[in-house]
Amino acid sequence: MQKNDWECMTEGDKNAFLTIYQNHYTSLFHYGFSLTSDKELTKDSIQELFLEIWNTRFSLKKDVLNVRSYLCTWLRRKISRIIYRLDKVKSVGEFSKSMEGSQSSYEDMLVAFQQTEEKKEILNRAINNLSKKQIEIIKLKFFENLSYAAIADKTSLTTRTVYNIIYEAIHHLRKDALILQM
Repeated sequence: MQKNDWECMTEGDKNAFLTIYQNHYTSLFHYGFSLTSDKELTKDSIQELFLEIWNTRFSLKKDVLNVRSYLCTWLRRKISRIIYRLDKVKSVGEFSKSMEGSQSSYEDMLVAFQQTEEKKEILNRAINNLSKKQIEIIKLKFFENLSYAAIADKTSLTTRTVYNIIYEAIHHLRKDALILQM
């Protein structure tokens, strides 16, 4: 049986690694750019991704069937982490600036905390209004980061049905959360 490029790469084959890079760079760039619309961030993320792949090649799964999907998932997580870190740094900077100008009173912090708790409660009540199937599929999509196809396989539904259930659930969440806020 002939080994595929991924399996050869996990065993240290530089040519297989280069082939994977060349075959998937363009599609990864388009995918990454659709996530962030920042060309430089996308390029940097792809470079870091391939550097991580090469550095961890011996510990990676050898039986990856869909390399493109595997790489896209890795890239999506990488970009998400970078954006999260950038937002966190930005938030800390904004918080520091706001603290320089005026000290927040204890009452202001308490009100902000209560508003956050109220929003959590509104979301929880809205989620409780969903069907069990909607809750299950929402958890698979947004908490386990499964693709629509993977959710369809796991739940024995069609991919189209999964799309529809998620769409309806989000629609109900928005509507219920808006009603509950009034």
